Amino acid sequence: MSANEAIALILVIGVIGFVLVTNLRALLDHMRKTKSEKLQSEVYNKMLDKLGSSQDVLAWLQTDAGQNLFKVAPPDRPAPYSRILNSVQFGVVALVLGGGILAIRTMIGVEGQEPAAVVGTLVMALGLGMLLAGACSYALSKKFQLFNGGGGK
Repeated sequence: MSANEAIALILVIGVIGFVLVTNLRALLDHMRKTKSEKLQSEVYNKMLDKLGSSQDVLAWLQTDAGQNLFKVAPPDRPAPYSRILNSVQFGVVALVLGGGILAIRTMIGVEGQEPAAVVGTLVMALGLGMLLAGACSYALSKKFQLFNGGGGK
């Protein structure tokens, strides 16, 4: 296998892995939301079965418990801290992985050293980019006052 083929193979495997993880995450998020909506629907149906007449329903809806039940929950947004931490964690892992690939390239044959150097350098660059993205996200989040529930403008 030539050096170019090895690099292409590693990149294709990386892209396929990324796509699989992204799709799995989206599927699990969809299943969680579906389960939550189904449970909410069951609660509404049971509540309507218990309250016989429309006057009972209207009276109950005017209470705090009734108003809280029908409030629409805001969409989930990760806190700035978790987003920053995710990018920093990924960046550190990618830096260590890239460093490991560069360290073991001397242990493999002459034919494998060039692809290992290229892949190791790319992975380390990706890790450094994620660390820089985390730093920029932290600075912007502070500037826009997104920490501790602060508003934007």
